Amino acid sequence: MTWITLFCQKVVLLDSKLPKVNGLEVLRAIKVDERTRAIPVVMVTSSRKDPDIKTAYEYGANSYVVKPLDFNVFAEAMSQLGLYWLLINTPPK
Repeated sequence: MTWITLFCQKVVLLDSKLPKVNGLEVLRAIKVDERTRAIPVVMVTSSRKDPDIKTAYEYGANSYVVKPLDFNVFAEAMSQLGLYWLLINTPPK
């Protein structure tokens, strides 16, 4: 099992600005479904708008991360995010 596979089974990284559907609506669908409700969802998006942040948390986001513009900084941030959710966070069994 690869690190990415393990990561994908533990947390969902979701952008609010998807090409065909609003990521916030995807978040809402994840959190209302009993089968997926407990999966942590991290919004990883470019929006710093307070209404977007508030809505994400109201819909059940577990975290909200604004994407850095520089690719290297973005890659490091995603690495740290992965380490947190895989090694530091303790989910319910």
